[in-house]
Amino acid sequence: MISINRRLVDAKILDHILEINAENQKVAERLELFKSANIELASEALIYINKIVDEFKSVNFISMSLEELERIKNDIGKVPTIKAQFDGRDKITSLKDEILHIFDYDGKRSKFYPKYFSDLGIKACVYCNSQLTVVIDESLNPVSGEIKYTAKFQLDHFYPKGKYPHLSIALFNLYPVCSTCNQTKSTNENVDFKLYADKVTKSEFSFKLDSTSKALFLLSRDSADLKITFEKELEKNYTDVFKINEIYKTQLDIAEEIILKSLVYNQSYREILKMNYLKHRINDSLINRFILGNYTEQSEIHKRPNAKFMQDIGKEVGLI
Repeated sequence: MISINRRLVDAKILDHILEINAENQKVAERLELFKSANIELASEALIYINKIVDEFKSVNFISMSLEELERIKNDIGKVPTIKAQFDGRDKITSLKDEILHIFDYDGKRSKFYPKYFSDLGIKACVYCNSQLTVVIDESLNPVSGEIKYTAKFQLDHFYPKGKYPHLSIALFNLYPVCSTCNQTKSTNENVDFKLYADKVTKSEFSFKLDSTSKALFLLSRDSADLKITFEKELEKNYTDVFKINEIYKTQLDIAEEIILKSLVYNQSYREILKMNYLKHRINDSLINRFILGNYTEQSEIHKRPNAKFMQDIGKEVGLI
């Protein structure tokens, strides 16, 4: 719902650069082995593989910049739709799946990505902001029969990994999302939102509390009387694709709590709280977070589900 300054991403990449470089080298080595073992592939597939190998000589496929991402997408193009018995195996697989396996995108979902995106401050879906970006993966140990559960980051690829598997691990191509939005986005590629930007201004998205419904609620104290609308300044497509209004119609109880808090937390009460909190070295920012029940700065929207919704309603009723 709001873009992230690319400079912040660049800084976080530097924090993880040793791990990134080591993993990029592993991918490069696996790619060379794959190329050597499959020299009799159709010319289209070999051309595609050689292009990737050549790019690895000068580009880190994990930390590549936004400009490199665009250039490599155009220079290498889409993966050929080829199936074969790769590496002399009996099983027939697609070239796309082989590249994804070499790049180990799935492995990074439970190892590297949770650390990296947590450091970047993203835990909530960047599209709907209503759910966490973590899903639970279930796997069965064929020997012991035990079921293992692993928390994995759910990620949308701005350029789909089904078409561009060589971009599957590029950090600037990855958008942390909930499973519902990820599935929705897979069939709606032309969504007008880019997570990474050179300059971040105010969010184009906003939640509005209908004033008439608020007045009615104050009389009835029935949250069903509240009406929330979601607006995007540029176009309606985003709202329709991700069903934002439908999602947040289920969050009226949160709006109810925020309105009631605004009646209770007047200035004198806030001063009393502030005095008590300061005794424990709790600053104004944390006090506001406690009162709202979520992060209160625009730059922190991605840190927790419902942050954008709660911030907008909280500001509208004067709670923050």
